[in-house]
Amino acid sequence: MSKENKKDQNIKNEIKSDTAKSKGSKLNWVYIISFLLMTLFPFVCMTFYKTDMSLEKRTAAPFPKIKTYDGKLNLDYFDDLNDYFNDHFAFRQEMTTVDAAITTKLLNTSLNDDVIYGKDGWLYYTETMDEYFGRNILSERGINNCVSSLRLMQEYTENLDSDFLFMICPIKADLYPEHLPYNYKKGSEINNWTRLKTAMDANGIKYVDLHEAFENDSRVMYHKLDTHWNNEGAAFGCKVIQEAAGRSATDYSDISYTTDKVFRGDLYGMLYPKGSKLDDNVIYSQEHSFSYVTNTKNTEDFNIETETPGKEETLLMFRDSYGNALIPFMADEYGKAYFTKVMPFDMGMALQYNADVVMLELTQRHITYLWEYLPVMDAPLRDDVSDSPEKADSLTEVRVDKAADGRLIVYGTLDPEYVDDASNVYVRITDADYISDYEAFPVGYKSVLEEGKSELKKSFEAKGLNEKDYQFGMYISPEELAQGDCEIEVITSKDGVSYTTGNVLTYKNE
Repeated sequence: MSKENKKDQNIKNEIKSDTAKSKGSKLNWVYIISFLLMTLFPFVCMTFYKTDMSLEKRTAAPFPKIKTYDGKLNLDYFDDLNDYFNDHFAFRQEMTTVDAAITTKLLNTSLNDDVIYGKDGWLYYTETMDEYFGRNILSERGINNCVSSLRLMQEYTENLDSDFLFMICPIKADLYPEHLPYNYKKGSEINNWTRLKTAMDANGIKYVDLHEAFENDSRVMYHKLDTHWNNEGAAFGCKVIQEAAGRSATDYSDISYTTDKVFRGDLYGMLYPKGSKLDDNVIYSQEHSFSYVTNTKNTEDFNIETETPGKEETLLMFRDSYGNALIPFMADEYGKAYFTKVMPFDMGMALQYNADVVMLELTQRHITYLWEYLPVMDAPLRDDVSDSPEKADSLTEVRVDKAADGRLIVYGTLDPEYVDDASNVYVRITDADYISDYEAFPVGYKSVLEEGKSELKKSFEAKGLNEKDYQFGMYISPEELAQGDCEIEVITSKDGVSYTTGNVLTYKNE
């Protein structure tokens, strides 16, 4: 090959190389730009794409603020911003749904920590597993505190000449464990429900055992894709509840029904936010006879009032999400019915509505509500408290606040050195006219112990005790007390001996 030809060939090769580099460079830029567009697309689209968090049964993270509520710099701002973006970026729920569908199909497991993917596509709520496995059980005093709260609410109700009934709705895993994953083996039959039931029996609490009723019935009356019972379970539950209250109810086992896929399960929505699958539900041929008095959108509303022609009695039911399906069946049985999700329980509503029956319904995983929330009602006077309890060198702390309705809230934390697992809590108030003893709830209004400053706080930490087991609280009208200074002390008992803190607080009643 001549020198001229070699030179021409080299030029051609250089041109080809430059062309290839140019193409490669363009492809690289296309790749980079495409990647950036894909990355920025969910962020840019956030301005017009709205995430419906109700599908997932939770609240989306709010946009963070530079400063906290007390005016300090928010040191977690960027973590909060990350949480906000994770909840709001565009098409998050669509991508989550696709990812969950692939994972459950191929691996038979759930990517959502709140949902358990069981056999045959059954879904369970993770929060209920503590009860199923018997984990995180309340202490002996904690269970006794729950029962004492029920006892005081029952006494209050019966003093109004109303009937009282308490109920716990069983968790799905307790009734239908055969659909749980293979590795979910129940190790103990002892949980908060079984211990609460034993304590209620010993203290004369009027309750209905829905666990026993459902376990003795062979029908599957809970949703496959939801936490709760279906309409058949609600109708059956209503009959069992009414019988326990000494009242009649419609027996839906004699009424024809159809089954149709018309129900969107809460667990399904949490796992597949944009999924379209519906769960079976029972549809009875007999229509309900009640009507709504309130402007009710659906049975998830916070407060619902109903009336039924031809019925006479009035029902007040404190309820949670299990009451959603229960409401239509219970409403049919009463002339007037009031259903509320108010928490803490406001027992004054029994007087307000002149209720013939007061029912408290909680799901099994919410038993601890009895231990956490101070019921709203006037504390009862007691005349059997020791006149001369021993003076204790107690660390008990007491506070007084004023409620929105003007009542006083006396609350605090007890020194465990002077308290038995089952001992009651009494508040003695000495004013210019009387010495009055009230029984307080063994439930706190809020914590009074400051981190790192309270000797009582240090005592709890040293002994490994839970502060909530030793809190107390009560409501009292200031009209019951004389004007001027009132001395407040707390009386408890241990090993059969009554102890008093002595006057630990002076409150000026004006």
